[in-house]
Amino acid sequence: MSRKRQVGAAALGICVLAGLIAWLGGAEAPASPPPSPPPPAMPGPQRGGFEPAPVATQSAPPERPAEVPPAAADPAAPVIDAITVEKTEVCEGEENLISLRAHAPDGSDAFLHYSVGGRQGQRIPVRSWIADDGESPKLEVKVFGRDGKVTVAAGPPFTVKPCKPARSAFITSRVRANTWSEFEFEVKLVENAVPEGGVAFQPRSYEWNFGDGETAITQTPYALHNYEGRKQDAMFSHLLVEVKVRGDVGEPVVGRTALQLVNPAFEDLATKGVVTLLVQLTPRFPELGSDGVVRQKVRLFHHQDRPVFVHNAVRFRHRRTPTEPGGQQVVDPSALLGSSTIPPGKGLEFEIKLDTRKEPDVFSVEHYVEGKDSEGRPARGAFSVMRPPPRPTKDNSHPVEDPLLKAKILEARKLLNRPYVTDEDLWQLQREGKFASLEARAQAAAAQQPEEANAPPVKVPEPPASGPLAAPGEQNGKPQAPPKPRGP
Repeated sequence: MSRKRQVGAAALGICVLAGLIAWLGGAEAPASPPPSPPPPAMPGPQRGGFEPAPVATQSAPPERPAEVPPAAADPAAPVIDAITVEKTEVCEGEENLISLRAHAPDGSDAFLHYSVGGRQGQRIPVRSWIADDGESPKLEVKVFGRDGKVTVAAGPPFTVKPCKPARSAFITSRVRANTWSEFEFEVKLVENAVPEGGVAFQPRSYEWNFGDGETAITQTPYALHNYEGRKQDAMFSHLLVEVKVRGDVGEPVVGRTALQLVNPAFEDLATKGVVTLLVQLTPRFPELGSDGVVRQKVRLFHHQDRPVFVHNAVRFRHRRTPTEPGGQQVVDPSALLGSSTIPPGKGLEFEIKLDTRKEPDVFSVEHYVEGKDSEGRPARGAFSVMRPPPRPTKDNSHPVEDPLLKAKILEARKLLNRPYVTDEDLWQLQREGKFASLEARAQAAAAQQPEEANAPPVKVPEPPASGPLAAPGEQNGKPQAPPKPRGP
């Protein structure tokens, strides 16, 4: 067979086979199949400018992105019940109080604590300013529960207008050194604008509300308050401190600040099962007597409604030479405390001593006591007495460069009849207004300084040449300052 005949026979066989397959497929297919829709056009520009004509037949539905179900809320996270705002409109820098209310699904409301815009508290005064882009302030609210559970929400909206209050009051606070519950407050008044032809506001009195039901009126912008008696029935105490600054005429200027205080007695009992014996020392800093003995009064108390019984007490001596033994000693609780029973309320008061002449190498004596409350739960506490730091002299003090501070130190030495004073002494006298005349003279001198630049400086009296020198003394012609007190 020739080559051409072989190729033709092969082609004929292929055609017959294709026809047979088409006949078999047509026998199984429906009589009138629906037309299939054209494939969807690919995104992006079409080459050649050709667009297919629309098809009149049924088109395929567009594809939807898969919906991701929202994350299930933690059933143990706190639930925010309400967020309220005091004012819907404020001026720039004007206080606006935001208050929160929440609960814990598992009933652990005693562990709740809060923050608004990073500031802690349940009722928080916030100040806002208009942003450069004109956006309204956005504050984030957080409510924290037990075991780190937290719920986050947006703060309430309010409008900040391009205006300023005539004056503002700012409160600062700090815990007194060597205490856990005594707070010092100071309010500063800022005049934003004095009306044309008006007179600047002159404060006359300060009315304080400390947020725990206690109030006070002071003649100076300082206040001292002890929160020792606050309830220990929750992890935190949420307090709003307010002061009204009153002048001769007009409305008072109001300032507020939020305090969120940890309650140690509740924390230790709820998280550790331990009844904490709290301590108050008098004086707050150790004082060395003329006989070389440091005497420290101690008040040991608790927040239970029934007595606590102490059955163990240990005394430990801390020595300057670490190579020597510490001197741990078991002591009789009744001999140390005066009684082995600590009643509820005020507790027990007693005195401990450190004889620095008999024990020259001991710088601190620490005491540990333990017992049980009326329900059998463990109770623990600790307190100490220490050698005070050396008194200030020319060699161990630092220069005071501020003439006003130097004048205050000299005045304090005179008022207290002491050869030296501490920062605490200066703060106490400042609160009592003892330096008002010194500050007035300093302000007057500062106001006259531009006109009297060539006038000789005001001379401040120097400390006495004899007796134990205290700040401000003289070292190389420079005044000296007292060292800061250290707690036990």
